Amino acid sequence: MKIIDEQVIQNVLKVLNKEKLFRYDCDSAEASEVAIFEREISELVGSQYAVAMNSCSSALFVSLLCAGVKYGDKVAIPAFTFIAVPSAIVHAGAQPVLIEINEDYVMDLVDFEAKISDGTVKVLMLSYMRGRAPNLDRVMELCEKYSVTLIEDSAHSLGVLWNGKQTGTFGLAGAYSAQSYKMIDGGEGGVLVTNSKEVAFKAMLYAGCYEKNWKKHFGTDKSEADLEKLMNTLPAYNFRMSNLTAASLRPQLDQIEDRVTHFNENYKTLAIILSTSNRIRLPGFTSGIRPAADSIQWEFVGLSEQQIIQVKDELLKHEIKIEVFTGSNARCFWNWSYFEQNESCDFTRKLIQRTADMRLRHHLMPKDVELIGKKILEVVNNKVNSV
Repeated sequence: MKIIDEQVIQNVLKVLNKEKLFRYDCDSAEASEVAIFEREISELVGSQYAVAMNSCSSALFVSLLCAGVKYGDKVAIPAFTFIAVPSAIVHAGAQPVLIEINEDYVMDLVDFEAKISDGTVKVLMLSYMRGRAPNLDRVMELCEKYSVTLIEDSAHSLGVLWNGKQTGTFGLAGAYSAQSYKMIDGGEGGVLVTNSKEVAFKAMLYAGCYEKNWKKHFGTDKSEADLEKLMNTLPAYNFRMSNLTAASLRPQLDQIEDRVTHFNENYKTLAIILSTSNRIRLPGFTSGIRPAADSIQWEFVGLSEQQIIQVKDELLKHEIKIEVFTGSNARCFWNWSYFEQNESCDFTRKLIQRTADMRLRHHLMPKDVELIGKKILEVVNNKVNSV
C-alpha cells in the first residue's frame, strides 16, 4: 500500500502546471484545491464546515481562540500526548491541566471529573493519542455538567469512529493532522472542523483570510453581512494551507476506509502474536470504538528500564523500530518545562515508561507483520532469559 500513488502525483502536477499555488490566487472556491479539500473532508467526517491550515497545531490554537479562551484560563489535556498539544494551549496564553490516563492509554474519566469539579477548567482539549479514545458519551456528560467546552485533538484519529460517528465531530471543534505518518499525508498540514458557523468564520480569518477572500470559500455566500462585521477585527496568523498540499491530500480521502481496514488487519495479526507473551500487555480499545490502528502500543511486564532500552536497540538491528518514552522524548510530559505543572500524574508516568510504541507502516503486508511479531517475541524472551 502506497501513500503517494499515481493519482496524487497527477493531481500535484496539475496544480503546478496551473501555477496557482496560493489558495487566494484562484478566482473562485471551485477553482481552489484547498477549498475543494475543505468541502470534501467536511463531507467525509460529517461536519458542516472545515478550514484547512498549515498544521494540526495551528488548528488547535485557533480552536482555543474561537472557544474564547483568555489569558490564564485552564485547559485540561490527557497527560499522554505530544508536545504540540500543550504548546497550543500555552501559545493561547492558557494553562494546561494534566489528566491521568488509564491502562488503555486513554484519559482517566475519574481523574478528569476530580480536576474539573471546582469549575476552574474552561476547556477540555481531548487528545486521541495514537487513535485511542475514552467513552465519549461520558466525556460529553461531564463537560456539560461542569460547563467545560470540548475541543478534540484528532491528529491521530481520522478514521476512528465512536458508535459509528467520526471522532473530531463531537465538540465545538476538532482538528486533524496531515503530517507524515498520519492517515493522510501531505508532509505537513491540518484542518479544523466544526458545526458552528461562527467558529468556522472566525477560524477562516485567524488562518489568514483577508479582505473579501471568504468568497473563495464554500459556505459563505449567504453570510456576507456576518463576515463584513468580523473583517479586520481578528488578527490574521497566516496559517493557510497551499493548493499544493491540498492537491496531495484530496486523492487520499477516498482511500481512508481501505487504509483503516489494512491497518486494523495488521494490528490484529500482530496483537495475536504478541499476546502469547506474559512479558507483554496489550491495552484494549474502548467499547464502541472502531479503531484505525496505524500504530500499536504495549506495556512491558517485569522488564527493567535498562532491559526495555536493550530490547529497543536489539530490534533496531533487525530493522524493527519501536519508540520508548525515555530521555528527551517529546511525549514525556515531565520534559515539558515551558509551563508550570501542578499535577504529578504518577500512574501515567510509570505506565508510559514501560511502554513500547510502534508505527504500522503503510507498506507492511500480513507476512511482514508475522515476521515482525515473531522477532519481537524472540528478542523479548532472550532478554528476559539472559538475566
